[in-house]
Amino acid sequence: MSKKILLHAIVLSSLTASYASDNNAEINDFESLLENVSTLATKKSLNVDYMPSVVSIVDAQTYLDAGIQNVGEALGMLPGIQMQLSPMGYSMATVRGFKNPNAYLSDKIKILIDGVAINNEVSGSGDFYMDFPLQLVDRIEVLRGPNSTTQGSGAFYGTVNIITKLGNSKEENKIFLGTGSYSTLSAGANIYTLSNNWKLFSDGYVTRNDKSLPIEGSTTKTNEAMRDVSIGFKAVNGDFEFLTRYKRSVYGNFYGFEEDPKLIWLSPNEHINSYFFSQASYKANVNEVGIETKVNFSQRELNEGSFIAEKAVTASRFAAVGVTNMQEGFYFTEKLREQNFEAETIFTLPKINSNEIIAGVGARYVRIPQDDYYNSVENAITQNLSTILSDTGAYNNFRYREEREPAFWANPTTNFIRANQTQTIGYGYIQDLISLTPKVDVILGARVDDYSDIGTKLSQRAAVVYRADDKTIFKLLYGSAFRAPTFTEAYANGHINYRAGTENIKPEETDTYEAVALYTPDFNNKFSLDFFYSNLKNVIDLEEFSNTIPGYQNYNDRRSKGVEFEYSFQSKPNHNFYFNASYIETGYTVPPENDYPVSVNQSMPDISKVMLKAMYVYRPIDSLSFGTTWQYYSQTTQSQLGWIVEDGVDTTVHQQHIVDETLTYKFSASSEMRATVKNIFNEDIRQPSYYYNTDGGIKREGRNYLFSYVQRF
Repeated sequence: MSKKILLHAIVLSSLTASYASDNNAEINDFESLLENVSTLATKKSLNVDYMPSVVSIVDAQTYLDAGIQNVGEALGMLPGIQMQLSPMGYSMATVRGFKNPNAYLSDKIKILIDGVAINNEVSGSGDFYMDFPLQLVDRIEVLRGPNSTTQGSGAFYGTVNIITKLGNSKEENKIFLGTGSYSTLSAGANIYTLSNNWKLFSDGYVTRNDKSLPIEGSTTKTNEAMRDVSIGFKAVNGDFEFLTRYKRSVYGNFYGFEEDPKLIWLSPNEHINSYFFSQASYKANVNEVGIETKVNFSQRELNEGSFIAEKAVTASRFAAVGVTNMQEGFYFTEKLREQNFEAETIFTLPKINSNEIIAGVGARYVRIPQDDYYNSVENAITQNLSTILSDTGAYNNFRYREEREPAFWANPTTNFIRANQTQTIGYGYIQDLISLTPKVDVILGARVDDYSDIGTKLSQRAAVVYRADDKTIFKLLYGSAFRAPTFTEAYANGHINYRAGTENIKPEETDTYEAVALYTPDFNNKFSLDFFYSNLKNVIDLEEFSNTIPGYQNYNDRRSKGVEFEYSFQSKPNHNFYFNASYIETGYTVPPENDYPVSVNQSMPDISKVMLKAMYVYRPIDSLSFGTTWQYYSQTTQSQLGWIVEDGVDTTVHQQHIVDETLTYKFSASSEMRATVKNIFNEDIRQPSYYYNTDGGIKREGRNYLFSYVQRF
């Protein structure tokens, strides 16, 4: 009880201190207002309040002072967004309750870094950038809702643009060092220099830890040790710009492929992701038409493996069908490389009457030059197939029999994706920002994407922005978006314990309607209220029944509705307070199955309907600041999958409060020290169990510590 009283006292004192603050920093506030612009929704620099979308701007320095460490944590502080983990530790960003519980490989938001899309057609996820440190970030632009008219497929539930200090051409030289719990060590730097007519920017960081967490009911611990490194470079000469970045991360397999605690430390027990991209761009003006041309290349590499069953278990099952030479446990390894080549040209036309028109055309080509998949059980089956099939009775009781794994038996292969799979995408879009009156803007947009495999998709947007007065803005928004099936969903070869893709599967689509009210009574205070309703069609998902492993399928419509509230108070340099509240109701259909032939409609499992989040940075003197963050998540909904209900497993995760505290001390204008205590009250923090085999979810870290030092030159 005392903890809850203290928690409420922290929030109330934040509000009280904010309102008690004076208004002596209007010049700084005005500068902040000028910086609060984005191109994410329109490809045109606009103040986010005037945008035909709901866009939040994350100021990295403020979030650092509040104790936020990386991109994933920053997103988790925004309304309508809930960050969770897959069993093997991949980050999953759920926006407005849209989650496909049984197809977690794709998180269905578009991730960009410095405006370059992190393309990943194999799984559709940008999770490998969620651990990117805020020390290298200038700001993050986050659009909640559809954005396919400017960003194409994948800008479905949301769009995130991570703008680094390098990418924003920030002329800064600094180094930072860090340490903390789990033997964490990190170091990084930003470097800027001039060479003749060239501006040269570079950054980089390296971090590692040996993190492991106890697993309830087991003497085993998770393997969450990580090694992460990235380096970026940017060169600017007039209107020409070259940008490149490489990132590589190595993580342990957390709770394992099937959340089996006994197998966490067995080899293979880690996954490696690397991502490299380069982009060259040039801006010109021809007959008053602005022309920007971009050409880029990206490559993602995955090296993954996990144990599924021990040698004794696997050997006994093969012995039942006459195979006595099985010397391996059940495990898989996967090495896959994906490459994307893209070119785009954006035209900004001169203003015609009240019309400001932007148009663009582009093309992208995707290929997979490396795809190696090994499965120890599949290997044993193919080498001993005649022996396995010779005893019909034993074969019918074989764990890996054909009826349960039809895709592998029909097409034994050592490729994860269908061989020689490529994809070509051509696209064109147009947007018109129409100033009907000094107070009313209308935005109309459309985009056509033509895929070599799924055909043509049309995305549309229409919005009205009404500035009632200098303090009040209203928006009515409509947007459609689509998400093309990933290569995994459409072209994955069926493997034992992996689903087969469905080649004729349809793209997911959504229509979203929003009504937004913004009220800014002065430079210090800002309120926003957003009502949204989304309808999803052709949802791509699969069931998680215990006796079948089918391919991906399109399911019935799903709907999400809710409300998001935001309030911010800034009075620089003393007070910076931010609070948001979300209520989300998302419908989810449990699909029918042979054993459970009737569909069940329920609220989306694993999601909190109510989320409250607050952040307060108090700076009593120029050299000292205190940062507090608070997150509240309501209890999740029980899954109604038939076999879970029969087993009586309680899949709900209880409500939880998470409070972090941070102290920052500046020794001078060029050096500072920061200390953060995460989960200061050592609360029992849990996340949903993907396989629903752990009552109350899986336990996450308790109280832990982080320290950092920054030196600017």
